[in-house]
Amino acid sequence: MKLIVGITQFLPEWEILISQIGVSNENISQNDSIKPDQYSVIIVTKHGLQTEKNILLQYLNSGGSILVEANTAEWLFEIKTFQVFVNILEPIKDTIFNSILPGFIQTKLYLPRNGNMLETKSGEKLVQIYTFGKGMALILPGGFSNMILDNKVRRRNFPTRALHLPSERVSRRSKHTIREVIQKSLEHLHFVRQLPFLSLSPFPEGKQSIFNLRIDTDFASEEEIDSFYQLCLKHNISATWFVETKSARNRMKQFTRMENQEIGLHCYQHKVSNKYFFNKSDIQKGTNILNKANITYCGYAAPYGEWNFNIAKAIEQANFIYSSEFTLDYDNLPFYPYLIDHFSSVLQIPVHPICLGRLRNARHSDYRIRCYYKDVINERINHNLPVFIYDHPSIRNVYNIDWLFQYIKQKNLKNFSLKDYAAWWKKRLDMKWVPSINKQNINIEWKRCDSSMYLKIKKSPQHSSIIKVKKGINISEIRWEKKKLSTKPVTNINLRIKNNRKMILNDILYLIRKFK
Repeated sequence: MKLIVGITQFLPEWEILISQIGVSNENISQNDSIKPDQYSVIIVTKHGLQTEKNILLQYLNSGGSILVEANTAEWLFEIKTFQVFVNILEPIKDTIFNSILPGFIQTKLYLPRNGNMLETKSGEKLVQIYTFGKGMALILPGGFSNMILDNKVRRRNFPTRALHLPSERVSRRSKHTIREVIQKSLEHLHFVRQLPFLSLSPFPEGKQSIFNLRIDTDFASEEEIDSFYQLCLKHNISATWFVETKSARNRMKQFTRMENQEIGLHCYQHKVSNKYFFNKSDIQKGTNILNKANITYCGYAAPYGEWNFNIAKAIEQANFIYSSEFTLDYDNLPFYPYLIDHFSSVLQIPVHPICLGRLRNARHSDYRIRCYYKDVINERINHNLPVFIYDHPSIRNVYNIDWLFQYIKQKNLKNFSLKDYAAWWKKRLDMKWVPSINKQNINIEWKRCDSSMYLKIKKSPQHSSIIKVKKGINISEIRWEKKKLSTKPVTNINLRIKNNRKMILNDILYLIRKFK
């Protein structure tokens, strides 16, 4: 029995999702019959011919599993759907999805008329469990996966134990939530067949998470930059510094003298534009200063976390390896953005978008700041997400960054530069593997392998294990870790979605700074 996820057509959104989840996969041929042991799950992404429909139904009837969205399920299963505006996604007493991070949807989706899973607070059930013969299908809302490609921006409130919520302009859709729903769906469709769910770990060396401090140097003085650098030396932290080069052009030696630090480009002047030639010119001016100082760089982070197609085009033509903009995505795994008709050659590495300045703007005391970051860090670890925090050099921030480094060590999180993580992620994407199972024995044919790679194996929603990649695995010899599933948000998402005067004021200030 092969543990491979088949997919009928690799649409851009599914390429992103499958690469993030890290399952063994292949594009299936629908010209011949498909036996249930050929694929552990088939993802049906498009309508097809009647012969293709018959092949898929026979596979399902014989005991296979199918994941499909409602608009395609209309063709495959002849179900009824209806369109409804889905505001937020926060599962209520849900056996499959109860542990996912709540998220913002705010769009119209096509729901299966007989939905029986993933109920929202407004009463709609977004997902249908559909049985056919010996098999099971899970029907997601129509248009659900396509939201991964959305690039619109909204100011969002973020959860906190303090009275006032911090906010930032970020991706309007919660893409980490969308990915989690799809991953939980794939897991469930394996478990109902009494099969383990295998995926490549998203972190090197079998870690549950990793840490990086990203530092944007906007207008920082030499003293402010040095205060952060001394903290990095004190705690043996390899941070990633994105340099605003205009104000620092005459003191670049400060960066060349740094030890065990990564230097990238933030900008020349701290502006963003929807115009390609402005972005290209700004990047050229910035990289010229870095080149003149003999600073090697491969990463870019746009001012204000902004991302648009013309910024992406300029980044791509400047041959950066990766970039990091939280208006495209945040608190998620890396991916290559889709640019209308092709995938960018520049890897996107999402980070957590709330910095110390945003917390102080929301009137957080030092104690509340520490509580906020503890919640963020523990939540990221529990959801196998990277702990990538960003900030700006400031004497005022030294105390809290010093505490942050100490807490990271307490949590035993390994530090990676974004450059090193990007290089590792590219190796992960190159992995080719074909797993199969025979009773208690998992056999894996590795076509490309790397010693830093680990597998995550789940036998149930609660039981998982991370093990080093190898050719043979005996399930009975695995030491399983039992994980508590329920996730209670610090701040109810219904409160987070409400606009307030502070958010409006922050948006006005953003526009003033942007066009000043």
